[in-house]
Amino acid sequence: MTNVTEQVTYGNLSRPGRTGLGALSMGASLAGIPVVLLCILLMIRQAYLAALIVAVVGVGAIVATSIRSPRDGRNVYERAMLHVANAQKVSSGRAVYMAGPAGTTPDGKIRVPGLLAQSELSEHRDAFGQPFGLIRLRSSKHYTVVLECYPDGDALVDQDRVDSMVAHWGGWLATLTRDVAIVGASVTVESAPDSGFRLEQMVNANMSPKGSEFSRAVARALPNQVSAGSPTVTTRVAITFSGRGFDKDGTDKGLEAMVDEISTRLPTLISGLHQTGAGTSVRACTAQDIVDFTRTAYDPTVANQIERARADGGTGLTWHDAGPVYADDRKLDRYFHDRAVSKSWTMHEAPRGVFYASALRSLLDPSPGVLRKRVTLLYRPIPAGQAADVVEGAVNNSYAAASQRNRPTARQQQRYAQAVRTAEEEALGAGLVRFGMIVTVSCADESELPRLDQAIPSMAAQGRLRIREALGNQAVYFQAALPLGVVLPEHTIIPDQVRELM
Repeated sequence: MTNVTEQVTYGNLSRPGRTGLGALSMGASLAGIPVVLLCILLMIRQAYLAALIVAVVGVGAIVATSIRSPRDGRNVYERAMLHVANAQKVSSGRAVYMAGPAGTTPDGKIRVPGLLAQSELSEHRDAFGQPFGLIRLRSSKHYTVVLECYPDGDALVDQDRVDSMVAHWGGWLATLTRDVAIVGASVTVESAPDSGFRLEQMVNANMSPKGSEFSRAVARALPNQVSAGSPTVTTRVAITFSGRGFDKDGTDKGLEAMVDEISTRLPTLISGLHQTGAGTSVRACTAQDIVDFTRTAYDPTVANQIERARADGGTGLTWHDAGPVYADDRKLDRYFHDRAVSKSWTMHEAPRGVFYASALRSLLDPSPGVLRKRVTLLYRPIPAGQAADVVEGAVNNSYAAASQRNRPTARQQQRYAQAVRTAEEEALGAGLVRFGMIVTVSCADESELPRLDQAIPSMAAQGRLRIREALGNQAVYFQAALPLGVVLPEHTIIPDQVRELM
């Protein structure tokens, strides 16, 4: 008798937002109110021609917001604003960054540019005496720790074990919603060609001096043959804490107070990852680890030198040496930094139906011709105190959208059923998390990008995901894809409530 285990499916993902009239968003529907009032006023004054012109222009402008490109989901206004904003960035001179003694930085340092330009890096010890690096960003009052994981993968693993790991991962994310201090988390899976240095070092260290010359020659040749074409994969988890106090002004608690808080919570967060498939050797990255992998990200060609220097006692680099010497963000769809060029894509539509635990497998696999490939999942836990209001708003919004028609469509009915199910699960203690995804590839030459423009979205489509180019924001998304704790919504001037209306 053979026991067949039914594969578990996942889903019930919904996009935050409010439905307006018909196919319009709530923001477009509200924008139509002034147009209607102006038309009524003109008709009262018997200016019928003017009222007709206002109606035609106003309706056309509003309807254009609902006409989105099937390729990237942007409407004409969004694409126009991206081009305008990028042109302004280029004309202002902010698109080119030059650091170092011959650069434009006042002190000649090679800092990480952009949102992390004013960041600080320090090292401390947790409650168990283990060291951990802490990134402090004064502008947003954020403090970030980075964990390095050593997952075993799902090869030769029973489906029951895979389902258990996914369930524990969901439980770990739910614990983040119960900690009001945690404002963001990310998981970054990075693949790169293996230099073979670690294998070579291991073979040389274990080679017996009593062996024959032939066996020693074979052993010395193995690292070059085995490492050819093999990738190295690293997984890092970044957890970002808010340092805002509970006073009226939200004053920063300060480095010392946040170190005390994080050092006591860190062992619990690490132990919670052991059953999620992250491995049993999860550890916090030291300050030197953070510096080294950041420097490698901005200049992938020095990866081998950094790896050898770490094996010989350390690179000696500091946080002020981790950035690029030269960076160019003038192009709309690519980002030049030191001796590499990168391109990023962002998720703009999650799977509409169910999906499996292996949905991202093809996207996570290493790609040929790429120096570095990063797939980063971004999470923003919704505090437990706000989750009830969010799910109830989703139920009311989906019900209002379905009630606009005498016969609701199947998708509207499904959306309402999912909202109700989410509300029921939240009432039973489930956590609520916003999430997104960034895919970044770094190449030695931009001639590789046209091929990747076809390959990367195709890999995402196999997992029922839709991704689009991060037009006009390549430098920002490149940095957000790094495990450095950049929580993008915390750096925008438009709050979530307004974005959901749009």
